[in-house]
Amino acid sequence: MTIEQLNPVNCRWQHRMLSVALCGVTSALALQAGAVFAQTAATQPAGAGVATSDALAEVVVTAQRRAEVASKVPISIATYTQEEMDEEGVRKIDDLARLTPALNFSNAIGSTGNNGSNISIRGVAADVGSSTTAIYIDDTPIQIRNVGYFGGNPYPRVFDLERVEVLRGPQGTLFGAGAEGGAVRFITPQPDLKTPHIYARTEGSSTDSGAANYEAGIAAGTPVNDQFAVRASAWYRRDGGYIDQISPTTGQVLNKNVNSQDTYSYKIAATWQPISLLSLTPSLYYQQVAARARDAYWEGYGNPAQHELVTGAYDSEPSKDTFYLPALRVNYAITPNILLISNTSYFDRTQDYALSYINYQSFLRTGNPFGSYSNKDPANSDVSLNQRQKNFVQEARLESSISNFIDWTAGIYYSKTQQRFSNLTESGRTPGVLSSGLPQYLGRYSWVESTRADDDQVAGYGNIDIKFTDKLKVSVGARYTHNTFDFFDETNGPVVGNVDTIVNATQKEGAFTPKIAVSYQATNADLFYATASEGFRPGGAQPRVDPSFCAADLSALHITQSPSTYNSDSLWNFEAGTKNRFYGGAVRLDASVYVIKWNNIQQSVNLPTCGFNYVANLGSATGKGGELSFAFRPFTGVQVGTDVGYTHMAYDSNIYGGSGVLLKAQGQRFGGPLWSGSVYTEAARPINGADGYARIQYSFASENSLPATQGTFGYDPGLPPLPSTHYATLRVGARFKGMDWSAFVDNLTNSTDLVARNHDGIGSPLYYAQTFRPRTIGVTAQFRY
Repeated sequence: MTIEQLNPVNCRWQHRMLSVALCGVTSALALQAGAVFAQTAATQPAGAGVATSDALAEVVVTAQRRAEVASKVPISIATYTQEEMDEEGVRKIDDLARLTPALNFSNAIGSTGNNGSNISIRGVAADVGSSTTAIYIDDTPIQIRNVGYFGGNPYPRVFDLERVEVLRGPQGTLFGAGAEGGAVRFITPQPDLKTPHIYARTEGSSTDSGAANYEAGIAAGTPVNDQFAVRASAWYRRDGGYIDQISPTTGQVLNKNVNSQDTYSYKIAATWQPISLLSLTPSLYYQQVAARARDAYWEGYGNPAQHELVTGAYDSEPSKDTFYLPALRVNYAITPNILLISNTSYFDRTQDYALSYINYQSFLRTGNPFGSYSNKDPANSDVSLNQRQKNFVQEARLESSISNFIDWTAGIYYSKTQQRFSNLTESGRTPGVLSSGLPQYLGRYSWVESTRADDDQVAGYGNIDIKFTDKLKVSVGARYTHNTFDFFDETNGPVVGNVDTIVNATQKEGAFTPKIAVSYQATNADLFYATASEGFRPGGAQPRVDPSFCAADLSALHITQSPSTYNSDSLWNFEAGTKNRFYGGAVRLDASVYVIKWNNIQQSVNLPTCGFNYVANLGSATGKGGELSFAFRPFTGVQVGTDVGYTHMAYDSNIYGGSGVLLKAQGQRFGGPLWSGSVYTEAARPINGADGYARIQYSFASENSLPATQGTFGYDPGLPPLPSTHYATLRVGARFKGMDWSAFVDNLTNSTDLVARNHDGIGSPLYYAQTFRPRTIGVTAQFRY
């Protein structure tokens, strides 16, 4: 695939027509539905929060693979219904992370970053190997291994969702090896055999010093007869750019607002219930995110303090991330108390990136990102990256609620994951001339790479809840997983002497991950619990770093080449918590504390001179922290609340490599900020027959951790910890007979706090940075039935 093919401009007219059509259809249907159903009360979707005028909403979740009210589940959970996410302006994973304590989301920027993203819970963070956080769409895991130079998990964009569940702590018993630190579950609405539903949303907004944003989407479902129902949704969103592309030598603006992004999402599902005991639900979900450029700007150019953000990247660096997810869910009631659930799914994802390496190559060759070297050619400095991910998942489980004494769940799981990665790096020199004293590969490349990684996983699991009294319950669960990993990596080009360099490895291992929990329901409104659970992450293989570019770094570590494999890691999480409702539900208090012991950690060894890294098992770490969620209604229609988390993850001892080289220091903290959370106030009152409301929310995170500290190998004095961040939103609106009209301001204070920062290597004066989208003011119209 060529860079031109990656550019979303190729489909500009088709997508523009689609967005216009969607906007028109959404608006028309919303207005028509408002008239048709004006006298009908809106129906709450399954899983939505339900509250009286004074009680706070309770949410039904499936965190333990059965429907339960969240306040009765003995684990730390953050939940968001569709209505809550609409009020809070949640559109993507960044927004969820900003609102959720102990959920940390970060982007890797710059050439030496992996050009992907990383998500972690409670400081269990690693941007290498298998993901530490499971990402689920309904019953399908979609997280990946980082096997190539770039990666990052796919994340559903938020439109037609029933709810999102963030499960803190290891969820290996019920959700597998990818949930070592926790899981984020995106739950979509299913067709309803009894009631029709409509959800429509359209929005327009303006970004300070940037382009306009707009979206339109509609989801509708209806029963066809007593046995068959359908639901379908379509959504388009344009996030306008706010970073200008300039000439770094003249400062002339070449392209305005280059970092625009287009998102398309479609889903269709049908439920057929041929008999009362059996239902079959096939579904197809599609999503595409196409970006013209990355959200990184250049420090020292423009005026970031005034949100005049610019980039001097030679090319616009477009990207596209597309996935399909067909699935079949089968529910069969074997007996009135035993339910069989089967999920069969296939996840197919393609990522394409085009990056400009001219500044990185200039820095490597001259020590200056703008330095000159022989036959320099910026037009031959691009990198084309492609990653393909295919997951087949088959899971079947039995859920039983036999009596007031015992509940149990038992299941089997099989997954086959294939990842294919390719890297075509142009030399930065005139095509056809020598590069590193050797002919360029195919006349233009200095480095080409092809990677194949296959994961086969088979698991069996079970969980039993024993209710010794109507208040005391003990839950015991376990999962055994057998994983087979096959890895093949081939590189060629001048940097490896124009010789095929191959890494071929296979790993097989099994893991047993138990869990035990004790909960005491003191009253119907007060739960106390304690849990101990183990999490596991399989080992793997990796490509070797460039032996030429990284010769000095490898020599400093007293090795001639980086390792081709690494081992599994595991952790234990010990947690205690309480969930309380006071004054008839008008006050909610959820609190948890935990200690994590993480062993044989898979982490990066960053090579400071060449900018590459490899994976190694780097000792052990201890995590300590807790989460607090508090909300109350001081008056009818008024709610005040806060969600706060404290996360401290640090290495237990010094970790050495090579001949006594210090890689990680005792007490060195990693995994994100110490403190994170949000504070909000929401008020609602009748206004001229409508329900008026207003919500203001402030999110914060303290100073971030460092990937390397002073005295350790790879320490970069030019990259101090990211400072604390502050972000506020305001929304004011009114609801009337299913319609919801609101005006909002995102980034109310126009914060310019850094959320990512990097450069091409130690000593490089050119820094790439990322901040929040500038202040954005807009209006949203919604309809629910």
